[in-house]
Amino acid sequence: MKHLIVGIDPGVNVGLAAITLNGKPVLIESKRSWSFSDLIKTISELGEATIVSSDVSPAPELLEQLSHKLNAVLFVPLFSMAAIEKRQTAKEYAQNFEFKIRNVHEADALAAAVKAYRHYQTRLEQTEEKLKRLGLDPLVDEVKSLVVRGYTVKRAVQMLQDSKRIIPPKIVKKAVPTEEHLKDMVAELEAKLSWEQQKSEALRLENRELRMKAKTLESEIASLKKAIEKERSRQQVEIRREREYEILSDELQKAKAKLSELSVQLEDYKHLFDEVQRLREQESQGKIVLLKPIEAFTENGLQKAFYLYSIKAGDSVLLLNPSGGGAMTAEKLSKRGINVVVAQGSMSHQAQEVFTQYKVPVISAERLKIEWLEGLPYVDSEFLRKVMKEASQTEVTKAYEEIRTLLEDHRKEITTKD
Repeated sequence: MKHLIVGIDPGVNVGLAAITLNGKPVLIESKRSWSFSDLIKTISELGEATIVSSDVSPAPELLEQLSHKLNAVLFVPLFSMAAIEKRQTAKEYAQNFEFKIRNVHEADALAAAVKAYRHYQTRLEQTEEKLKRLGLDPLVDEVKSLVVRGYTVKRAVQMLQDSKRIIPPKIVKKAVPTEEHLKDMVAELEAKLSWEQQKSEALRLENRELRMKAKTLESEIASLKKAIEKERSRQQVEIRREREYEILSDELQKAKAKLSELSVQLEDYKHLFDEVQRLREQESQGKIVLLKPIEAFTENGLQKAFYLYSIKAGDSVLLLNPSGGGAMTAEKLSKRGINVVVAQGSMSHQAQEVFTQYKVPVISAERLKIEWLEGLPYVDSEFLRKVMKEASQTEVTKAYEEIRTLLEDHRKEITTKD
């Protein structure tokens, strides 16, 4: 049975990457709503998980549960991997083994697995070389697995030779010595420094090329200016030539102005791209929740929103004008399996009842701090959960008051009859 390093990217779409202790790919896949039991089954069919790896620190709860269930070492980087580091790591690995990554979930899972492999790589390679010198090649994978779990090579070999089949010992979390923790931190920071140095070198090369291009353009501009001056001096008496020069000069100024305008737009697009990238990272980390806007709470409004924003189960929506909706529109929206409705205005009683029946919380937009970026609203996830909890408690209190009022009215009727 193969011993594996398993990288997981949890979420609605789950990414799974399994590689051997030699760093070779076994499976890179992603599925929507991949259940815990199916994940366990898939990994177990591939081999025996020695390491379960995360790309963020601290590790998500799903990875904690997986490592415990599979009795595998949980690898968590000292610092969460940056998006560009994950993309580059996955891209280089895929090119090296000549396969394609289909989506960002597979890329993140693969980056996590490769990160763990590189962390243990030196120890694993030294173990393999030592066993080959001793003529114990058949035990390589089993010994590597035990070494990752904290055993010495000598002790691991003794255990394997004393038993026909070794049952992996239970993983027990041990306090990491301060010195070892600092060494790991230094190694991680050195790796990050190396990564940043590579990026810096790439930027320096790009800057050098741009400077060379700028010099070439300056030389061309200087040549053009000389040609213009020569032409002007030679044909000063010719009015037509002078007018042509003025026209060309005017067009050059317009081109410069256009270039300046485009440069400003480019900077704006770069800033916008950075903001969108930042929001995507915050969304993947669960820090913000994107609200999918619905302009009008009508049949046409819903159809338009479904088409533009692909509203699906688990999404949060923002009703910009909830006044036009009734029971039918509320039911149609509820059947999408949405998580919460944020209403920017008042809503009909019939619609409110339908959302209540489907257990879809309805929250007033006034209670949230909604931010907008390029037509897409978003809110802080922690604050949204807090408001949803308060709304739920309010509904319970309201129901309790209604029941108490009914009992009081009933008691009064009985008293009147007596």
